[in-house]
Amino acid sequence: MGKINRRCWVEVDGRALRHNFKVMRGLIPRTTQVLAVVKANAYGHGLVATAKEFEAIGTDWLGVANVAEGVALRQAGVKVPIMLLSATLPEEMEDAVRHGLTLILSSYAEARTLDRTAKALGEVVEAHFKIDTGMGRLGCWHTEARAELERIRTLSQVVVRGLCTHFASADDDIGYTKQQWKAIAPFFEENANLLRHAANSPAVTKRYGFQADLVRLGLALYGIPPHSEARALGLRPVLSWKSRVTLLHDVAKGRTVSYGATYRLPRRQRLAVVAMGYGDGYFRLHSNASHLLVRGKRCPIRGRVTMDQISIDVTDVPDCRVGDEVVALGIQGGEEIQARELAMQAQTIPWEILTNIGARVPRFYKHFRST
Repeated sequence: MGKINRRCWVEVDGRALRHNFKVMRGLIPRTTQVLAVVKANAYGHGLVATAKEFEAIGTDWLGVANVAEGVALRQAGVKVPIMLLSATLPEEMEDAVRHGLTLILSSYAEARTLDRTAKALGEVVEAHFKIDTGMGRLGCWHTEARAELERIRTLSQVVVRGLCTHFASADDDIGYTKQQWKAIAPFFEENANLLRHAANSPAVTKRYGFQADLVRLGLALYGIPPHSEARALGLRPVLSWKSRVTLLHDVAKGRTVSYGATYRLPRRQRLAVVAMGYGDGYFRLHSNASHLLVRGKRCPIRGRVTMDQISIDVTDVPDCRVGDEVVALGIQGGEEIQARELAMQAQTIPWEILTNIGARVPRFYKHFRST
């Protein structure tokens, strides 16, 4: 990278992204389409650059959470079909129609609002209908779905082109996942002319065989195995999170570190101050619990993580210098800190670790074909 002037940043690796896409593409039939999920700023990786890379390497669809994300992609020149994976507010529907975004509908009431919006714009719009088989979030409950779907089909400006459900526990409960598939299967059989989709990253990597016509892939594309068995696939983490040492000082035995004085030095230590904190999205729960990498060595966090700074023990890294690169997530030397490790320490999941990285942390893109 050469000389840099950065304090806290993220690096996103296009080669790893393309590798993961190829691996996941190889797990499904050639005729099955892929939707790459880029919601929540592409899981923290950067919405526009990541979406353009997926478009360049051949994804069939992109999935976003809301209209604002979809509009941002259209304004950036993205042409591939975009699906809205969350419910759409009535006041958002006009923008969705104008920018060619595909809504997922859960009810006739939603569809009727979309129909009126499309009629006012002189458009006929395509949408997908979601059936709830056990997720309990979006969708029409499966025992009521046939009647609701028929009502939607009476609307003049809305054409149902897809049918879907969402697995609640594909990563750890095959029994419940099979139960959900059993509930959706009759609808898929009756509507073979529609684009049918259910499987997410866990379902695909578990090789359940529930791919239907399209799969919605998220975490696996970013190189994070959604469950332990998926580690054998050789997915490569796409994102590295880095910072720098801003200050070094020797601290005497018995003194305390950071707010609340939660860490008292049992011996004299050399501490380094690192330019990152919870203001950048690094959880306060990592206080006194996690490590950062300096010169390829794990250095424990001492005291509480603060908004902009973290203190770490570099006593065992005698050659540490101000300006040294520090890795919070990623590989340095022979050591690696993974998102799953940070998630366990912060009592959360890898998804939250990635999406919590703040907007003030700049993203830098390496080996991207689309940038």
